[in-house]
Amino acid sequence: MEISENESILLFFLFEKGPDSTIPEENALNSGLSAEEIRSASSWLKIKGLIDIIEEKETRYELGEEGFLYLEDQFPEERLISLLRERKEIPVNEIASIFREPSNRIALAQAAKLGFPPMNGKLAWDDSKGSKALKEIEERREILEKIKDGTLQRGTGDKILDHLLKRGNVIVKKQISRKIFQIREPGKEYVKSNPSRQTIGEISPEILLSGSWRDKALRKYDLNLHGKHVERVGRHPLDYLIREIRSIFLEMGFTEMVGNYVESTGWNMDSLFIPQDHPARDMQDTFYLSSKNRPEFSEEEIKLFRKFGRIQTNGLAGYKGYGGKWNLEESKKLVLRTHTTPNTIRYLARHKNEECGFFSVDKVFRHESVDWKHLAEFHQIEGAVQSRQTSLATLKWFLKYFYERLGFRDIRLVPSYYPYTEPSMDVVVRINGKDVELGGSGIFRPEVLKPLGIKYPVMAWGLGLERLALTYYGLEDLRQLYESDIEWLRNFKVRI
Repeated sequence: MEISENESILLFFLFEKGPDSTIPEENALNSGLSAEEIRSASSWLKIKGLIDIIEEKETRYELGEEGFLYLEDQFPEERLISLLRERKEIPVNEIASIFREPSNRIALAQAAKLGFPPMNGKLAWDDSKGSKALKEIEERREILEKIKDGTLQRGTGDKILDHLLKRGNVIVKKQISRKIFQIREPGKEYVKSNPSRQTIGEISPEILLSGSWRDKALRKYDLNLHGKHVERVGRHPLDYLIREIRSIFLEMGFTEMVGNYVESTGWNMDSLFIPQDHPARDMQDTFYLSSKNRPEFSEEEIKLFRKFGRIQTNGLAGYKGYGGKWNLEESKKLVLRTHTTPNTIRYLARHKNEECGFFSVDKVFRHESVDWKHLAEFHQIEGAVQSRQTSLATLKWFLKYFYERLGFRDIRLVPSYYPYTEPSMDVVVRINGKDVELGGSGIFRPEVLKPLGIKYPVMAWGLGLERLALTYYGLEDLRQLYESDIEWLRNFKVRI
């Protein structure tokens, strides 16, 4: 039997760690191979019957957004009980002015569970209950610290973990697949009978010049060998879903549009009534390019951006602007687009007098902390309809129809806010027991349409593809979509 160089490295590594021991996949990185090389080599060694790969499910916990916040600051109940210890008594109606919504409700509810329920419209301090409550809060903090540091041991603080899991986005429970390697008897025999551990599978100029080939075995190839049949893998799940979405739009008569990954802030933000001092422009949310080059705007673009600037500052008839200052140089900064809506604005500018519908499914970039529901690079399902028939009712009908075509009937449309649409709505679904926003939508504001000379009202939407894929494929983590798990890629289920 012939094996490749990487297969040989991994097999000898497993043998040297102990012929009868089990080695976790992550420990195999000490062999010098990359994670991708280990996955490939181990798969072939299993097919050749030299090792076993054991799949284990492991429960892990990660901090949610509130968990990070509570570690940096305090639990709401911790602040309330500490204040109560200091003041001895706090009227309930004062708590709303001390804590912001929803922290005031959380603080009151948790304080009641810790032995301080409101009595006669106030909270009163009790030394014995207070010391016990603060001790329990400290235990909760210790659990968060261990989760953050990755030192939480199995069976530690199960009661506290159950409590924290019920509190919104404090911690997130995940089931992680873990692979364990174990060398089989044929693998042991192969190592013993092949003391020259490296097999050369491809001759390179470096190998010939160094003469290192003399001390190594050359891999043999049987040109008549048909090999073992391996079931093919079809389209990637995201590619499949994109094709389904494209077919829905195209069947409805929409036109597909394309755009650039790199945009000026003029098109990415100014054109959408996002003021130049808006938080969304901060480095925290946007990838700015360090290039000193600036785009060369056409005279038409400069006139258009100046219109946007005047409206941002002064507003227009019946609509108040933001005030402040606007600078054309700020519009020339280059960014990785944070949404695909600039494509929509450009398309509207070119078809200002037509009734039309258009869409795209393309990548956008945000400076996000990657977790189970956030990625720094993801896809947005963008679209808009310009028509004299356009209304909020039409938009609601369209969104429900679109998701029903994909098999979703349990979605909610909730009021929201975006600088460039009014009214605005978010599409919300339930994932892992939590409400997750799939995207935003609304009717473009006059401040966006008037500078373009748009004749009819426009409804628009920007929906997240990866979050949609979570529910479509029954996953728990966005990152699973980008893992090379061959078994899942081969057997993923399509929602009917």
